[in-house]
Amino acid sequence: MPRKYKLTWQPGSGRNPGRWRKKYKRKAYYFSGGRGKSDRQAYETALAEWERLKLTIDAALPKPHQAHYERAIREWEAVLTWCRKHPGDDEMAHTAVEKLDRLRRQFAAVKPIPVPREDTFEAHFDRQPCPPEFAEIFAKLDSLEFPGAPPDESVYSDVIDPSKHDFLQKLDPSDPGQERSRIWRDRLDVMNRSATPEDQTVGVYVEQFIAKKKASASAGQLTAGRVYALRLHLTHFRDWVGSEFNVVDIKGKHLDDYHEALLEDVGAKKWSGTTAADRLGSVKTFVRWLWQIEAMPSLPRNMDRDSQALKIVKTLPTIVTFTKQEIATLLPEASDRTKLYILLMLNCGMTQKDISDLDLSEVNWDAGRITRKRSKTKNHENVPIVDYPLWPETLRLLRQERCKRRSGRVLLNEKGNPLWYEEVGDGGKLKKNDNVKSAFDRLKRKTGIEKPLKSLKKTSASLLRDNPKYTSLEDLFLGHAPQSMSDKHYAKAPQSLFDDAIAWLGTEFDIAATEDDSEQS
Repeated sequence: MPRKYKLTWQPGSGRNPGRWRKKYKRKAYYFSGGRGKSDRQAYETALAEWERLKLTIDAALPKPHQAHYERAIREWEAVLTWCRKHPGDDEMAHTAVEKLDRLRRQFAAVKPIPVPREDTFEAHFDRQPCPPEFAEIFAKLDSLEFPGAPPDESVYSDVIDPSKHDFLQKLDPSDPGQERSRIWRDRLDVMNRSATPEDQTVGVYVEQFIAKKKASASAGQLTAGRVYALRLHLTHFRDWVGSEFNVVDIKGKHLDDYHEALLEDVGAKKWSGTTAADRLGSVKTFVRWLWQIEAMPSLPRNMDRDSQALKIVKTLPTIVTFTKQEIATLLPEASDRTKLYILLMLNCGMTQKDISDLDLSEVNWDAGRITRKRSKTKNHENVPIVDYPLWPETLRLLRQERCKRRSGRVLLNEKGNPLWYEEVGDGGKLKKNDNVKSAFDRLKRKTGIEKPLKSLKKTSASLLRDNPKYTSLEDLFLGHAPQSMSDKHYAKAPQSLFDDAIAWLGTEFDIAATEDDSEQS
């Protein structure tokens, strides 16, 4: 089947090489063709460049009904900011959060629908529904026709139940909704006259904070996944407190209320205690940063390190491990490459990123050992450098599957790219590629074993923990830093004891090289 291209090839002429072309919104864009139409790498690069450019183009173009959405969002933002600055009207604050969430989701669509009236600020003060019995009365009155002058009260006697007369006479003839609307309009006028300078708002500072973290990720000090999580968490806080809220006005009461809102969501099963704790942790990091750069005059007292006021208990995860029989089922069914991934996780406690990052300088091919720090914490001083002896089968497959370069990564995918990578795109979305997981997912479908990939290293760690002789080596095997003074003894464990533990794991999984395999090693 011929390959379907998303870009159009434009042949060159004379000394001018060919190039890739894309026409979009009546304008043509051109990208390098490399060595020609058959240059697959050049095409993939051109396509990726076009997709990034398209995001930028689309972001700059006005969407349908954009002005109406911006006005509606701006008004509800002002309402939310007022509620946060003047606590007491929790119902209105909740309404503002709901309206803003719905408006933003609707506007995020490629072709947004017109702003529904019920989502506008004005519509909130439309006449509220009355009790059913009175709604029936009003419907009957509306159906009456009176030519000429309005009728006197005697005309209504056949329509209105006499028992309702006293109640109706006490009703305020004015529309209470209009009165509330006037009050809120006055409040918003005050807000507009004393508007927070844009560079002091929560929304602006969140973007500055995320930009700082993205720079850290570009320098290798932080993962793209962590940056994405921070944006997700702080966007939730921004939408709760109000994008236009002045950071100077963030007080301990706001953090306490946000803490309560998170707990309510946990109780409603919207997310787990761990998710809520992570979100609050990100907010506390953000607020502390505001104080450190002197955007806030003081740190809220409930953020003292000894305070438990904002604590959320994390949900204890269920530890899932593979049985020895499941390992015995997976390995024979796996391709050599997938089998190597499994063995590196069982043998060295690796994650997908560890496998992808494994460098040729970290492998002693003659001794059959890998010496390295965990990729996730390689820049942490107190994280141990672990020297793993490789099982013969692990070493055999590693030699077989290694790239032919003399430096750099040991393992690459078919395109010569890293097995695992993630990045935050221009639109704030996390782009992730995981060849290791994809290979294991295919094996899971083949064998019917549905346990997650990360449970492989946990299986080995669990076996070590359950063996009295090797129980102290669990954290060293996983490359974790000591958590307390009492844990630090394992960092000085004899290498020979650790080697024995790894060899014992191999026998537990019944992983042994054949005589032919040993000769190849």
